[in-house]
Amino acid sequence: SKQFAFSIFSKGRNELMVIDVASGRQILSASMGAVEQFGNLTWSPNGDDIAFSGMVEGQSDIFSYNIKTKQVTQITNDEFSDYAPNYSRDGKLIAFSSDRASRKLNGTNAVHPINLTLYDIATKELSDVSVFPGANNLNAQFSGDSKSLFFLSNRDGFRNLYQYNLADKTVKQLTDYFTGISGITEFSPALTVSNNDDIIYSYYRSQRYTLYNSPVSNFRSKPVDATAVNFDAAILPPKETTGVDVVNSNLGNFERFEKTSADSMRLVPYKPKFRLDYLANSGVGVSTSRFGTGLQGGIVGMFSDILGRNQIVANLSVNGEIYDFGGLVGYINQQHRINWGIAFSHIPYVTGFREVVQDQLEYSDGTKVDVINDRTNLIRTFEDQVQLFGSYPFNKVHRFETGAALSHYSYRVDRISNYYDYNGFYLTSDKRKVNTSDATNEFGIPLDPFKIFQLNASFVGDNSITGLTSPLDGFRYRVGVEQYFGDYKFSAVTLDARKYIRAKPVTFAARTYNYLRIGKDGENLYPLFVGYPYFIRGYEANSLYNRGNSVDNGFDINQLSGSKMAVFNFEVRLPFTGPKKLAAIPSKFLFSDLNLFFDAGLAWRDGSKVAFKGQPTYVTEEVRDANGQPVVDTDGNVITTQTTNERVPALSVGISLRVNVFGYFVLEPYYAIPFQRKDVKAGVFGLTFAPGW
Repeated sequence: SKQFAFSIFSKGRNELMVIDVASGRQILSASMGAVEQFGNLTWSPNGDDIAFSGMVEGQSDIFSYNIKTKQVTQITNDEFSDYAPNYSRDGKLIAFSSDRASRKLNGTNAVHPINLTLYDIATKELSDVSVFPGANNLNAQFSGDSKSLFFLSNRDGFRNLYQYNLADKTVKQLTDYFTGISGITEFSPALTVSNNDDIIYSYYRSQRYTLYNSPVSNFRSKPVDATAVNFDAAILPPKETTGVDVVNSNLGNFERFEKTSADSMRLVPYKPKFRLDYLANSGVGVSTSRFGTGLQGGIVGMFSDILGRNQIVANLSVNGEIYDFGGLVGYINQQHRINWGIAFSHIPYVTGFREVVQDQLEYSDGTKVDVINDRTNLIRTFEDQVQLFGSYPFNKVHRFETGAALSHYSYRVDRISNYYDYNGFYLTSDKRKVNTSDATNEFGIPLDPFKIFQLNASFVGDNSITGLTSPLDGFRYRVGVEQYFGDYKFSAVTLDARKYIRAKPVTFAARTYNYLRIGKDGENLYPLFVGYPYFIRGYEANSLYNRGNSVDNGFDINQLSGSKMAVFNFEVRLPFTGPKKLAAIPSKFLFSDLNLFFDAGLAWRDGSKVAFKGQPTYVTEEVRDANGQPVVDTDGNVITTQTTNERVPALSVGISLRVNVFGYFVLEPYYAIPFQRKDVKAGVFGLTFAPGW
């Protein structure tokens, strides 16, 4: 008991590993030659040999491995299925499970029961244990004196523990359970016996597995006939069927049917045919590469061939108005270790800014009045892209990704105006579309269509364990760089790290996300918007231009746009409703997480002054007309406005409930208290369609 041997999976095949029990130090790691898949290991009493059942060319046989000589010996080599060996304590015999006894009968049944077989190590002879014919007799374990076998059998329709005496061939039944002794699958090990005849077995009842330990002397054994079998308890109702029982009749006469000859089969080239695998909720993101983009409120469909080597992903989304419709169609080839693909997409982005200007308001009778226009300009950027991408996995957790893309960008500008007289009284509001050429001249931001070519590369890691609506444990990260050519030339850097710590019943989750445009043209491109609820909740663009509600000299939508952004999030996640073992409230239909959150986001441009305080500091500037002349009111006073070059972080706390809607998408209503907003007295309610980050 000082060393422990087990099978591991490495590079597509099993390997034998032996460790020191006391220290956990690895003593041995070795492959088993041609035996690529194996399990059910058992030590020989001398400690030099390990017997196991292995698969070679689809056939299961018994093998042994000598630790000193490093040699693999094949013990059985025939058409029968052999597995789960066990050494006798005196080292003379190996007992294992096999279908050889039933198949030697040359019956016609399609199902061949599993029986016990003994292998004499000295003579290399095999002998079948004649017990409970037609039953599955499994998991043979020798007693401490090597004079009897403990095993599991379903001879009465239940799985119970029995003891077979090798000398007089008598059988005792040790348990009489209603459900039975069982492992996870029908043939999984569920029994082990120590040198002192202490027995540990796995008993299944009430939808759970429980391990029991008892010396053999504590069992209330009773003698049973070695030929007595009765499977009535295992027959599904009705016991007798009306008419012809086609299924059982065919199974019972399976061997009488004509077999398909090998000559009648022909090889044809494999042609993949796509079929729908699943529908699920879509992802969310903001960057212009495929690694950062995503959609809100949508659905994604996955199609693949039967081998999973070729996949097609289709993603559709509508978030808000019809202009916010987006979609992506991509093909992924996973035939080799290097995966590659191509994708076509149309992705909308929204950003905006607020300004106060002098304007004229025309009434229905044609009269015009000078007013102050407190307006919000919403700028939608539409990205039409074709991209090629590839990835190389180093292992199951870490991979390298690279890609290239050609993108066409166009714009739409909508203006929401709130009109006030010079005394500050609200008059009316309207919304209209602004010509992009006029917007370019007015804003000083180029909004003409353009094309860019992009190259990108990233190191990515993900060992997270997914819960009901978001990860429960593990980590994720992405470190990426992008280079843009064409009408705009600049670079971009992505730094994204996420950590999840499971502390039952909750999960502590933290994320830092940074996206930086570097270079002169990075300032000329459409600005990034950090107010998406996937980044920070409580600062959505739609909630920042409430009718008749404006903010003077405070935090506004301008603070949320820039060429660079940084985000930090912290959540305490409680599986709220769902599976009994995971959620606070058991439910078979409603899966949800209850979250307490803290969000922080910052957007800035080159030349901006980042200030870590509650509100930006404003300076007074004169309002000037198109000719650069100061604008005056009816009394001749120069009209002024407040501007700022400072950028302050947007902070919020709140509570949200993420709901998994039958596996199709994740819905998250939330209540957030945005600390920087002066236009709300308490908190704001919001709704987003996105799984947890």
